[in-house]
Amino acid sequence: MHQPRALFEATLRAAAFLTRLSISSRVFESQGGPANARSPENASIDAPGIGDRGARQARRYQLGDDAYAFPLVGLIVATPAAILLVVLPALGLSPLVSGLLALASLVAMTGALHEDGLADVADGLFGHQPKDRALEIMHDSRVGSYGAIALVLSLALRAALLAELCATRPLLAAAAILAAAAASRGAMAAFWALTMPATQTGLAARAGRPSRQNGWTSLLIGTAIALCFASPLAGLVPTLAAAALAAVTLALFRRFIRRRIGGQTGDCLGAAQQLCEMAVLLGFSVGS
Repeated sequence: MHQPRALFEATLRAAAFLTRLSISSRVFESQGGPANARSPENASIDAPGIGDRGARQARRYQLGDDAYAFPLVGLIVATPAAILLVVLPALGLSPLVSGLLALASLVAMTGALHEDGLADVADGLFGHQPKDRALEIMHDSRVGSYGAIALVLSLALRAALLAELCATRPLLAAAAILAAAAASRGAMAAFWALTMPATQTGLAARAGRPSRQNGWTSLLIGTAIALCFASPLAGLVPTLAAAALAAVTLALFRRFIRRRIGGQTGDCLGAAQQLCEMAVLLGFSVGS
């Protein structure tokens, strides 16, 4: 059972990696100690924002330890988008413009972190390349044709779904984006915890894979947030249907990447988040 203060600090530490928010390096001081060298899978990564001023023992940090807080980070990054989905239609803007601006704020909050992962996965895994070459392509920062198409489809689908919800029920659109952001990040943490890494040198492996307990806890927190925000407006059945659609999507994606490259990478985590977010929004759109 995580104490409120520990949960708050874990959320801030996770937000330092998953968002563009400026987080004080002090939240990493409680994570002191040398890097865990028991295996490459449990290796640490440099904590952001900690330079010469920070404590030397806090320079290394395992993001996986705080994976249970990922849904709360999703709630934070989606809050501006939710506000825009309510305010902009009231000011007379069209549902499509409102949806696009809300989505833009969501992308700005994360620095397109997960969108980048989706594009890399599309480039690497849909080119019919062997595993080693696919991983090499995914590591390349350049975006190819498959990646560009995946980005366009992700942005277009989410904007269209938000616009559809916003056209009739702006409050439901706001609740849906909060639910989708939280649930998809909970699913991402569970996916990370339950799927072996495809390589021991990638960021997802070096960041310290979460324990299964952390993965399941994150998934439960994300689902609970989705139920709390969306079910009063959408109803319990549509909310559960959206969650089920996301679960099926995640299971299919996990099966695909395990067969294709033998496990997950950091890019796969971003792609999993994007796919689940789209699935949740699609579920609410169909059920509303």
